[in-house]
Amino acid sequence: MGQGLTVVLGDFDRVRAEACQAELEDRGLTVTRCETGAEVMEHCGESPPDIAVLEVFLPRKNGFEVLKALKEDARTATVKVMLLLDEDDDYGEHRARLCGADVIHRRPIAPGAIADLVRGCVQESSLHATTADGEAEDGGLQGMLEAMEGRVQSENPLIAHITDKLTGLYNEPYMELKIAEEFKKARRFSIPLSCVAVGFDDDGALSQGDAQELRGILNDVSGLLLCESRDIDHIARQNVVEFFLLLPHTDSEGATAMAARILKSIEGRGFSSGDGGTLTASAGISTFTGADAESSEELTTRCWQALLAARRWGGNRVTAWSAEAENANRP
Repeated sequence: MGQGLTVVLGDFDRVRAEACQAELEDRGLTVTRCETGAEVMEHCGESPPDIAVLEVFLPRKNGFEVLKALKEDARTATVKVMLLLDEDDDYGEHRARLCGADVIHRRPIAPGAIADLVRGCVQESSLHATTADGEAEDGGLQGMLEAMEGRVQSENPLIAHITDKLTGLYNEPYMELKIAEEFKKARRFSIPLSCVAVGFDDDGALSQGDAQELRGILNDVSGLLLCESRDIDHIARQNVVEFFLLLPHTDSEGATAMAARILKSIEGRGFSSGDGGTLTASAGISTFTGADAESSEELTTRCWQALLAARRWGGNRVTAWSAEAENANRP
């Protein structure tokens, strides 16, 4: 994917908006800043961007109203929309999902997070467009399998609702439900529960590369994860090029062993990293054994923190969550 992504940024706070605009432009994105919801709608109608990043509490039409209007207007229906919410706004997140938000992000916002989410969201759209083109052109085995999957999903709407269209793994909203469910069981019966986050070490180059090639890599890795997992495990694709595994009845040692096998298999596939090298991945692990985490959200957060630490510490490694790993991600 090229560098010239276009962004409409809607935020009434000028200082905050200028900082966000500078961050996005530093990453090669073209940004138009608006201070009201009406301005956002006017600009999107005249020149639809790749994505609109909106503060919820915009004056003259709030973020929810703008989101709904953009999705209902044929001129702007394909514009991706990211809503920025306050940290504890559960109702706002539910409403945003109902209105059709493509990305929902809560404060506090880490440096670089919005730029990464913007690129990831637009890349996701490109991947699905590639999927549609492939279905129309590919008459081989892959095309036949995708057509069969499409028929299964059309016959069973529940499958389409809980799975990722690209890989057939679970999607992020359904995985959130499964994490909460398994965490409740683990806490009640004092059984171990582990989470594993797997992400490519060169995910930035991947997300900007050829969509067809990336699609092939994601499907290959998805099959690898399914082969390594057990019937009781749950696997989802998240954040475009990352995967999340929920492992009931699994302690840290067992999760580490599985993650190590996965990373070795990914490296062994010989995927190109874009710079002539071989693509590698890292994994972060968090485990609940009775009193390690207060909630499923904390367990999940620790898992992603461990993945970030693994990348910071050189990549191509498995890192279990610890206070040291959490601190490694702080500026």
